[in-house]
Amino acid sequence: MVIHLSMVNPGEGVDVPVKKMEKAIRKVWKISDFQLVKESDGDGRYCSEMGCWFRVTASGEDLGRIYVGRVNSCRSGGCTVNMKEEEVAFEFFDYFLLTDMSGEVKWVKVFNYQATQGHEVMSRGWLNQFRGLTSEIHPVFGEDNEALSGATVSAKAITQDIQDVLQCLAVN
Repeated sequence: MVIHLSMVNPGEGVDVPVKKMEKAIRKVWKISDFQLVKESDGDGRYCSEMGCWFRVTASGEDLGRIYVGRVNSCRSGGCTVNMKEEEVAFEFFDYFLLTDMSGEVKWVKVFNYQATQGHEVMSRGWLNQFRGLTSEIHPVFGEDNEALSGATVSAKAITQDIQDVLQCLAVN
């Protein structure tokens, strides 16, 4: 089973591997029976052009949330173009993160890496450093969280994106 989220940029959708999300949910909350409910309040606060939130519920209780999104990394040749002002082909990757209901990160998984460099950002060991992150914590790349040789751009991009989506969740 695959959920397809339509993304505006870079022009194609995200096929979310539901089985991988379910495996992470089972591991984090140690449950087998749960539901995923897409969060949308009509004005797009929980869904943007680059991602969407789902609520995880079990036995009528909200356990946490999952954000599924796309991160634009650099395109081959450089990172200097503002992707919101110009239509250029950026490399990208897709990931999901699980939070509890207070917004604390419990799990991060990169599941679709389309960039030509920086695959190290998919490492479970490196992604584990985001556990415990909340909207109040603003890690400095290379100081509070580890830099990755060969994946600097992707590592910076996912670090910033996770901060942004947690901030969005805290505001809503």
